[in-house]
Amino acid sequence: MTAPGSCAGDRLAGDVAETHGIGPKRSEILRARNIITFADALLHLPRRYLDLRQRDHVANLRPGDFAVVEGELEKVTGRPMRRMRWRSMTTAVLKDARGDRMQVTWFNLRGEGRMPTGVPLLLSGSVSAGRGGKAELVHPEVYRLDGGAPPPIRPIYGLPPEVSQRVFASIVALAFARLGNQDDPSAIPSELREDLRLMSVRAGLRYLHQPPGDADVARLETGETAAHEALALDEMFAFQLALARERALVQRRSGAMLDDDARFSSALISRLPFALTGAQRRAIEEIGADLARPSQMNRLLIGDVGSGKTVVALWAALRAADSGWQTAVMAPTELLAEQHFESFNRLCAPLGVTGAMLTAKVTGAERSRLLRGLARGEIAVVFGTHALIQRGVRLHRLGLAVIDEQHRFGVFDRARLIGLGSQANVLLMTATPIPRSLALTLFRNLEVSVLDEMPPGRTPVATTISPESRIGEVDALVRAEVEQGRRAYYVVPVIDDQDANSVAARARLLSEGALRGFRIGTLHGRMQAAAKEHVMREFRDGALDVLVATTVVEVGIDVPEATIIVVVAAERYGLAQLHQLRGRVGRGANPSRCCLVVSPGSSAQAMARLDLLARNPGGAEVAQADLALRGPGDLLGTRQSGTLPLRFARFIRSADLIERAGDMAEEWLRRDPELASPASANARVAISRMLDWGFSLGDVG
Repeated sequence: MTAPGSCAGDRLAGDVAETHGIGPKRSEILRARNIITFADALLHLPRRYLDLRQRDHVANLRPGDFAVVEGELEKVTGRPMRRMRWRSMTTAVLKDARGDRMQVTWFNLRGEGRMPTGVPLLLSGSVSAGRGGKAELVHPEVYRLDGGAPPPIRPIYGLPPEVSQRVFASIVALAFARLGNQDDPSAIPSELREDLRLMSVRAGLRYLHQPPGDADVARLETGETAAHEALALDEMFAFQLALARERALVQRRSGAMLDDDARFSSALISRLPFALTGAQRRAIEEIGADLARPSQMNRLLIGDVGSGKTVVALWAALRAADSGWQTAVMAPTELLAEQHFESFNRLCAPLGVTGAMLTAKVTGAERSRLLRGLARGEIAVVFGTHALIQRGVRLHRLGLAVIDEQHRFGVFDRARLIGLGSQANVLLMTATPIPRSLALTLFRNLEVSVLDEMPPGRTPVATTISPESRIGEVDALVRAEVEQGRRAYYVVPVIDDQDANSVAARARLLSEGALRGFRIGTLHGRMQAAAKEHVMREFRDGALDVLVATTVVEVGIDVPEATIIVVVAAERYGLAQLHQLRGRVGRGANPSRCCLVVSPGSSAQAMARLDLLARNPGGAEVAQADLALRGPGDLLGTRQSGTLPLRFARFIRSADLIERAGDMAEEWLRRDPELASPASANARVAISRMLDWGFSLGDVG
């Protein structure tokens, strides 16, 4: 890192608590929103914009409108509110240029003297139904026009109620003052930026926080300005720079190179009770070639749910065992780790390869025995969760680290696992549908293998779309399945009980109605990990018939008895996420169904997206359709491809921008391989910030 004050990033590192009006309480509230430094404030872009260039007439306003009215105030009075004397209400009459009048109300205004009478004002706020149903302007913002015009376009930020728009605007203004008029916080070095004639990040941020009078509000709100593209390109440059640097480091590291002995791995292939798909054979060849090289493998295996990633990973583990190396397989949940261990015991243990599982449940003498076996090299393959990277775990000769559903792990989790063996090859696995073309463009630090074929005998999942008004028919289908001893999922979009589409509300509705008498469980992200594991275990083992959950079930376990999944308010989800949810069923011999329930008023675009899903059963087709429909920015911006540390990816309209950022990153690394020059100072700050958020794909530790 550079010395304080040596780059724009350092000048923006101060705490927003230094701003006048931000006390400890507000500071803590902003901190909970990840708005800690002045840099965070500048990167917190407006959610929408108020166009103060437009004027409304009082006579035309109706309750529910958002109004911008020019006029003068009359009869400003203030009084305590009945039954709540600690609160006050200030009222006034607003007369517009036509002479029409309406009432205006403020609550807890600090002295009605702040509301001047007889001077030109601009008021903006929501219109409610007042006494007698007349339109009333409630708690509007006020701008004096006798001292100059207000900003023509005012940014509106997504903020907690304790932090007003004006207070946050003052934080942003102070951030710009700290930045100055010359310095630029851009990660792209100035000489590259000047060569390519790119807009500066400073100019882009100022355009978005303080739009000029001729700005197009619609384009500001949809992220289609040159300023948005400048921020997206700069961020993607830093991301690609980190990945390119890691790729260069990996290529220089010596890996656990395997010899020609393939006794265990060959025996596995010959003993499989099924034939490998062409895609599996291709992935095995690619991984085998990597493992035979002297440099470390860093490969991403993308495969649809049920495409056979586990068999490929087990082959790689046995290939390591052939040469006397150990393998660690880390999964995000105990249930998934158990599932992999069961597959190992069924397919690999008969070959004489030793395996074990290490989770938080393994304690006492059993844990001590297992740790000794790992440290002595007596255990060839160990499966586990975060317990694998806890203190005291040592492997004698780690040659391969397999990380399943890798987007659930932060970069430092992966770094600690790989740290168990400095020569360990890395195989990352994900079931999230990512088009291979996008993965190759985006993750340049990784080699990519894709399992784009499904094994024969995989039960196809019929996908149907139903309006919410016909959910009773869907519930009847579920009941028919459960009555035959099968199991069902309901996926809903919210947790809070106040919403009809919440986990608790849906479970209660089903238990009192269509599924009365059946055992219904609930699952959501606010539950403790142990509680989530317990519920999933009950569902897997048949103690529950129906599981009502949020999307936490998109990465789950095999439940062959689950034959139907109902996704409520399906229009709220992206294609890739819906496809993963669909993959929760169809894992057994019985026909399976995915029912997409659509809310009233869903857009034509949302319906077209759901229709694409219904017509495309495979993840590769879904991923490609999603890319064509929404573009790479929306895919990345909604975190469909893993928890990427990218704020502005949603503004990327074309994969060309990603490729351009990658080319720029590689060009800069040729000039400054260690990022040690002063010109790389802001890039180092940007990469450090991303590491704090946690990369999800690729090891950049």
